[in-house]
Amino acid sequence: MVTDDKYHELASLLCSAQAGVAADYARFLKSITPFLRRMVMGRIPMNDVEDVMQDVLISVHKARHTYDGGRPIMPWLAAIARFRITDHLRKHYAAMQHMTSDISELENILADVTDGTTRNEAVDNLLHNVPEREKHILTLMHVQGYTARQVGEKLNMKESAVKVAAHRAVKKIRIMLGKYE
Repeated sequence: MVTDDKYHELASLLCSAQAGVAADYARFLKSITPFLRRMVMGRIPMNDVEDVMQDVLISVHKARHTYDGGRPIMPWLAAIARFRITDHLRKHYAAMQHMTSDISELENILADVTDGTTRNEAVDNLLHNVPEREKHILTLMHVQGYTARQVGEKLNMKESAVKVAAHRAVKKIRIMLGKYE
């Protein structure tokens, strides 16, 4: 547990670092890292924690001159960390949005290949070379009418992971049909 004395120590280390004492700056960074890591780990997927921690520490370094020694240090640090976490999440979800695909895309593909076959037969033919997991996801979503959220709950997956898997399956089908490269 961090005490008021620890907060004052951190503030004085940073003020000393602002005055040019490099050893105090190193101690300051070493002291704040566990706090920042806990903050980041509570909000970011584990595989991205180190990247976000690097961003946070770089931001602290760039903003160190803005700290006012007469003000509490923890809100200043937390604000910097929150901004970096928010930036990371914004980029992450924007990338996920680009990776996902509306399952209605499969409707157009099915319309092209159902000549003389039933809809289920057409789906089975298209899914023949798709990996089992993706095939199961597409079947649940397209044939049985489940939403990505419902499929995620049913398969114990995140909704975004379901959408990504569905997108990859649709992409494979389009490649097999020569409609996407």
